[in-house]
Amino acid sequence: MPDRFATIFTCIDGRIQRPLDEWARNHLDVEYLDMITEPGPEAVLATTGERCLDVLLEKVQISQRAHGSATLVIAGHADCAGNPVSADEHRSQLRQSLARLAGRLPNTRIIAVHADRCGEQCWDPEIVAEVSPPSTDARPAA
Repeated sequence: MPDRFATIFTCIDGRIQRPLDEWARNHLDVEYLDMITEPGPEAVLATTGERCLDVLLEKVQISQRAHGSATLVIAGHADCAGNPVSADEHRSQLRQSLARLAGRLPNTRIIAVHADRCGEQCWDPEIVAEVSPPSTDARPAA
């Protein structure tokens, strides 16, 4: 059964929020979203620095406690103002972010989503990495 609530961490650029909201509702089959926004590319890059990572984790954990969310989506786009990296490097940043968060958010499905551009007409999301919590019915090896 899918998680009915997802927490989304993205840049503050309003152009990405509505298409991301619609994509998450349709693709992830969630009914409710909590959008955590940060300015510019720091939304993704925050997860690669220890100090910023702690701030992000605190915000996500507050959202999870408030809404019971077990899904976190990290989303960004390569043409975000001030982001000096290529689309390939941005995908790499997203994967690195997900890897750093995976060990710090147990029991949370984390999905990293990249889009080459933002805006309602050109936003074509791509899941670049995903980790899911272990199955609760998994049995230890004998």
